[in-house]
Amino acid sequence: MDLRQLATFLQVAELGSLSRAAERLRIAQPALSRQIRLLEAELGTPLFLRHGRGMQLTAAGDRLRGRAGAILRQVEETRADLAEAAGAVRGKVVFGLPPTVGAVLTARLVERFLAAHPEATLRVVQGFSGYLLDWLQGGELDLAVVYAGGQGAGVRQTPLLTEGLCFVGPPGPGLAPHQAIGFAEAMRERLVLPGPAHGLRRLVEAEAAQRGLALRIAVEADDLSVLKALAMRRLGGTVLPLAAVREEVAAGLLGAAPIIDPPLTRKLAVAEPLGRHPSNAATAFARLLRAEVAGMVEAGIWSGQLLRGDRNPA
Repeated sequence: MDLRQLATFLQVAELGSLSRAAERLRIAQPALSRQIRLLEAELGTPLFLRHGRGMQLTAAGDRLRGRAGAILRQVEETRADLAEAAGAVRGKVVFGLPPTVGAVLTARLVERFLAAHPEATLRVVQGFSGYLLDWLQGGELDLAVVYAGGQGAGVRQTPLLTEGLCFVGPPGPGLAPHQAIGFAEAMRERLVLPGPAHGLRRLVEAEAAQRGLALRIAVEADDLSVLKALAMRRLGGTVLPLAAVREEVAAGLLGAAPIIDPPLTRKLAVAEPLGRHPSNAATAFARLLRAEVAGMVEAGIWSGQLLRGDRNPA
């Protein structure tokens, strides 16, 4: 089986179109189509259903997609491992994180890592913590920042940070980082929150239920930028870490007040797969990740308390 064919297959599967995949890969569409046909002939089964709207995976194609990524990752890791004898930091690191963390951390961390290790490459993937843990188990990620507490067999979680949460809404009296707001008072407002599968939503609902409070949820949105935009348009308040809205608060577009009585907090952890030796690049990235988070907390950019602890299997 040709590794190039597997890589081509994954591109077509992701885009659902031969023409778009050919454009991304910068190869002629007939050549790309031929690679797919050769792969199907070798495997003895169709991988796609062809129709006027593009390419749709068959059941066999869907199964191959689940394995092809892991196969290509193992090849990449092997190449990196062979370079590690000389102590080189090269190869690809695939890093996952939730959207609220990505808004705070990604740009600074990527910039520092690539400056320190120009021969390495990065892929950043955003998703809910549950998805990130699944992708770690499946070999699709090297490491991830997750909200602690999610279960993932074969994954270890190392404590990273406890971050406080704020009530976020249009700027105005009572919504400032130096002026806290009570949980019950905040929850009397109309709300825009993530959907029920999101850990932040479950945290808010659990505390509200314990206090006998009925939430007025006007809009559910799983996208961080959408939550912020809705709050700016005065369609409801939301609950987010201050770091995720720091720029908007500084610009006067949003207001944010720490929630007290009780204070709402979330614990972040670094998650890594068990039973897989990390590459030099992944190890260097994990080390820089912790240093960058510590520096942001010390500088007041990220409101939270650094955590130290043993690595615990999840």
